[in-house]
Amino acid sequence: MKYLVSGAAGFIGSHLSHKLAAEGHEIIAIDNFSDYYDVNLKKLRVDKLLTPLRVKVLNVDISEKKAIDELIASSKPQIVINLAAQAGVRLTTDQIHRYVNSNLVGFSNVLQSTVSNEIPYFLYASSSSVYGDQAAIPYSEREQNLHPNSFYGATKLANELLTPTIVKNSSTIARGLRFFTVYGPWGRPDMAYFRMIANVLSGSDFTLFGDGSIERDFTYIDDAVHLVIELSRELERKKPGYSDLVNIGGGRPLSMTYLLKNINKISKSKVKFKSQYSDSNDVKKTMSDSKYIQTLIGSKPETRLEDGINKTYQWAMQSEISSELNNWVKSVQ
Repeated sequence: MKYLVSGAAGFIGSHLSHKLAAEGHEIIAIDNFSDYYDVNLKKLRVDKLLTPLRVKVLNVDISEKKAIDELIASSKPQIVINLAAQAGVRLTTDQIHRYVNSNLVGFSNVLQSTVSNEIPYFLYASSSSVYGDQAAIPYSEREQNLHPNSFYGATKLANELLTPTIVKNSSTIARGLRFFTVYGPWGRPDMAYFRMIANVLSGSDFTLFGDGSIERDFTYIDDAVHLVIELSRELERKKPGYSDLVNIGGGRPLSMTYLLKNINKISKSKVKFKSQYSDSNDVKKTMSDSKYIQTLIGSKPETRLEDGINKTYQWAMQSEISSELNNWVKSVQ
């Protein structure tokens, strides 16, 4: 199969492209190498995960419509997986244009070009952030009471609303992937687990928002990638014009305090942190209802946080990684 993966130098995108290439698929990988965090981390992902498998990442920005149209029209992939996005929930008001350019303009460019070129399958990254604090726990894909706490979450909800309107009368089949706190080696330095590990290994600053009671449904990167691939294959059973949403989470919410304790235990050290009031963009608890994904493909994320964090810590201890952790954390915009 020929896949086009946007955001291929990002965390999930690099792992997904690696796995697909290892399985023998042809990958058209694109990324704009945004400076939201250190571009060198993205380049290192490419060097370590993609270059050995002869996957070349093209420098393409999805907000540039002409470039996207030309690329999709000329390459004619069978599956487009749009993972490119401005991530994070804490960008200030004067940086909202980053969300608009990538998550709204860029997303609509990829979606429109995919449908116009009659690409059979379109998968895209959504987020547990669409649920907000008013949705019932556990979060179900059938939930209608969606009120995102953040502008980021609102852009992801907009993607979910836009997609069916374009796909319904087309030859394309679409699926939104609601990721729940994906973590692991080569992760994003704006995320709490990454910053905690960087704190104990390199002494970088870590700020704990709130009292540590915030809970997240953590999903290990290998599980996330496996499930995305299985969900892409399952779409072959659907008819053109079909569109749905799938939670990618295991349904085991754990607190920031629990995460801290695990990293303390693994590192035989102690995370030193500054406390700050809760961020209004953060939801209090995320928990996936995994019934639908199990109905579709018979599985859900299974890696325990304790095991996944240990693997991540072992990765971070490598000299070429540990020496860069502080720089990566400091680089976050």
